[in-house]
Amino acid sequence: MRRAIIPLSVLAAAAVCVLAIAGSAGAAARAPRIVCPVSSAPIVPCCPVPTQPAAGSSSDVQPLCCPPTASSPTACCVGATTPCCVNATTPCCVNASAPCCTSTCCPPGGCCPTPCTPGSLTIASAPNPSTAGRTVVISGALVGNPVSGAQVVLWGRLAGHSSFQKMAQSTTDSSGRYTFALPRGAVMTDQAWYVASNGVHSATLQQHVDALVGLSSSTHAATVGQPVRLRGHLTPAHAGETVLIEQRRGGTWGVIARAKLSRTSSYAISHRFSHPGTVGLRAVLPGDTRNDLSVSSTFTLTVKP
Repeated sequence: MRRAIIPLSVLAAAAVCVLAIAGSAGAAARAPRIVCPVSSAPIVPCCPVPTQPAAGSSSDVQPLCCPPTASSPTACCVGATTPCCVNATTPCCVNASAPCCTSTCCPPGGCCPTPCTPGSLTIASAPNPSTAGRTVVISGALVGNPVSGAQVVLWGRLAGHSSFQKMAQSTTDSSGRYTFALPRGAVMTDQAWYVASNGVHSATLQQHVDALVGLSSSTHAATVGQPVRLRGHLTPAHAGETVLIEQRRGGTWGVIARAKLSRTSSYAISHRFSHPGTVGLRAVLPGDTRNDLSVSSTFTLTVKP
């Protein structure tokens, strides 16, 4: 009977697989088994091949390390009982002052003297809601494991669009904080934002944006029954939509006219006032899929008898 000659690397890989399967059979009440390295490349152990824990032992740590790399010659292989990183190409931390590796390279009890728990990203914007065309500042921090110099990418999705696009990138400061200052004209409509760094991403933030609504009059004083020309412009363009002209009566506002926006997003109407007094006027764009309900500043008109 002929004997098959099996390379050592294949035996090591098989041992790892056997351990992973055996560990799942009765480990419901135990911590997840740390089996490494997990890599599509051939397994090249730099410590002994992992063995089953001793009888009565609750340890899941296997004495197999990732091979050192040129950039980190002391990565992982610091002792026969030290577990390794998740794959053979990503080095683990080598001391407490070194930054932790990304992703899940350093599981609790692993290469790092201090466990590398995955960080989280916060995100906020100011102002929110904002006005179309105004500067918006997006900021936050990489918390849990703050890292200086980590790359943070801002992703944005415009209202009415189905996918996110890369908007900008920055790096964290010494405290793990980042900032994006979006210049004037960059934020014109409602948007959704999130940031990502080292495989971690933030929650999605909804940015509400008010259109810039203008209102002016042909005069600041008129007599009862005199036509008054009211006009304005909206940014961004909302051609074909309707603007409401409202008048303040006591503490409430009421619609007195409607104007359709032209192809240039402008409007103009004529209105006669039937009662004397000081009149407060404003233009209102009802909210749509691109902008929230948007209101002009109040224009004051004096109506004489």
